[in-house]
Amino acid sequence: MKPCQFILICILAMCFCASCGRAEKYEGYYIFGIDANETKVAYEKYTPTSKDTNGLITEFLDRMSNEQKDMHIKKAIPDDVIIDNYVVSEEGNLSVYFNSSYGNYTGVLEILRRAAIVKTLCQIPEITGVQFYIAGQPLTGSNMEAVGVMYADDFIDNTGGETSYKQNATLNMYFADHRGTSLVEVPVEITYDAAIPLEQLAIEQLMKGPYSIDGVNKDTVLSTIPEGTRLNKVTVKENTCYVDFSSEFLNKRKAITADVAIYSVVNTLVELPTVNKVQFSIDGEQVLEYSDTMKFGEPFERNLDLVLSGVTISSNKKEG
Repeated sequence: MKPCQFILICILAMCFCASCGRAEKYEGYYIFGIDANETKVAYEKYTPTSKDTNGLITEFLDRMSNEQKDMHIKKAIPDDVIIDNYVVSEEGNLSVYFNSSYGNYTGVLEILRRAAIVKTLCQIPEITGVQFYIAGQPLTGSNMEAVGVMYADDFIDNTGGETSYKQNATLNMYFADHRGTSLVEVPVEITYDAAIPLEQLAIEQLMKGPYSIDGVNKDTVLSTIPEGTRLNKVTVKENTCYVDFSSEFLNKRKAITADVAIYSVVNTLVELPTVNKVQFSIDGEQVLEYSDTMKFGEPFERNLDLVLSGVTISSNKKEG
C-alpha cells in the first residue's frame, strides 16, 4: 500500500470514529416530574402525538397526571388533583384551573410540582407563561399574595440539581429601641427561595440582628435574640407558630427587657398572614419561665403596647 493511500485511510477512519462518538443534541420535548427522593425536578424524553397548541396542552397535562415510564420519577400532578379547565390568553399565558386538592400541597414538594408543570408546559411554542388557579382562586405564596404568571426561567436549577423559585416579600421585623424597653418596626424587602418558609426567614433575620440590614442605624435599634441562639425547628399548625430554640435563647441580652426579647419574635411572626399565636420551646422541651420574670409556657399573642407609636425604621432591600 502506498504511503499516501495509508494516510488517507487513517484520516477517513478518524473522521468515522469521531462522527460515531458525537452525540446529537436532543431537540424534542420532555415531561418533567419529581425524583424518587422528592428533592429535585427530574424528566424523561417524550414524543407527543398532538401537533396543535390545545392538543399539546391536553396531552402534557394528561401525561403529568400518569406515572412516567422511568420508575425513579414521580408524576407532577397527584391522583387527588383534578384539572377543571385551562385557558390560553392572546399573550400566550396559560391559566390552569385545579380543584381544591392542590391546596393540600405546600412547602418544597409543592414548589417542585409547580416547577415540573410550568417547565413542561412552557416547552409548547405558543405558551410563554403559566398561572395556577386553585378552586377558582389564584395560587398564593407563603406571604398570601398571588403568585401570578410563572415562567420556566423562574425555577432555577442549581449545580446540585435542586430547584428553587424566587419570590418577593416584605417582612415587618421588630427589634429593640436604643433603650431596650420598647420595640420598633423595621420593614425589610427580600427576594427569597419560596421553598423556605417565611417564618424561618423572619426568625433567621431576627437572629442576624438589625445591623445586617442595609440602611439601619445601629444607634437606633438593638438586637433581641441572645448570641449563640440556634433555631432548631419552626412549624405552623392551625395558625399557631411553634418555635423551638436552643438553650442559648434563655440567656437574655442585658441591654433589653424580657418582654422585648419575647415579643420581638412574637410580633414579627404574627405579622405573617399564617400566624396568630406563637408557642416557644427550648431544645424540644417546655420551659415555664423566661428570665425568671415572664411566664413562658403558654402561646403568646401580638403585643402592640410595646411598639413605639409612629416610629418605623426604613431599610433597604435585602436578598434572602
